[in-house]
Amino acid sequence: MKIPAALKPPFIALFYLALALALHFMWLQRGGVSFGNFLLGVLIVAAGFGIMTWAWKLFRRKGTSVCPFEESTHFVQEGPYRFTRNPMYLGITLILLGISFCAGTPPVFLAPLAFFLTIHLLFIPYEEEKMERAFGEKYLNFKRRVRRWI
Repeated sequence: MKIPAALKPPFIALFYLALALALHFMWLQRGGVSFGNFLLGVLIVAAGFGIMTWAWKLFRRKGTSVCPFEESTHFVQEGPYRFTRNPMYLGITLILLGISFCAGTPPVFLAPLAFFLTIHLLFIPYEEEKMERAFGEKYLNFKRRVRRWI
């Protein structure tokens, strides 16, 4: 099934970020204050990027798709999957959160929240059901052992 790029998680994150940044600039133009912490933001972005990239490279090394709408050919349990079932989503959420800390206005913090809720409520249940069908008891044991987020 071919899914439009706009419905894939990275593009959803970019949409939320663009919307939040537009609100950010409106906030500042109307006299709102910024309470950003650039260093903290950069550290969070770096952590998120590192976790996301680590997971992505494991998928590539195993030859399985990173696209949530394609079939998984390999069940990855090592690396960041030892402490989270969704390191790529966690990484993107952390990147958005880090950008929010850099910008430091309330509207920008809506982006990581909106992304988290979209992924948590719409994508992850679909993916978990798909993984249960594909890998059965092996995946169910993994779900019991490893938390969804952190």
